[in-house]
Amino acid sequence: MSVRLKLEDSREGLMATISQRNDLGKVTEAPSTFIVNTKEEAKERAKALARTLGLKTYGIADKTSTAATHPAT
Repeated sequence: MSVRLKLEDSREGLMATISQRNDLGKVTEAPSTFIVNTKEEAKERAKALARTLGLKTYGIADKTSTAATHPAT
């Protein structure tokens, strides 16, 4: 199981999508999509979900104009 955070620019602001995935990379729950003020806010929400699921890390797919994609802890 893994948690993936995708960040994208949208007309409404910074769009964050958090999804839970199985070991094959398939989405296992309905993704949660929301607008955030900062990337840090989105990362905190993804981190909280990962911790709830007993995971130590989560993945980030940053598709914004200031993208810096890397695994987070």
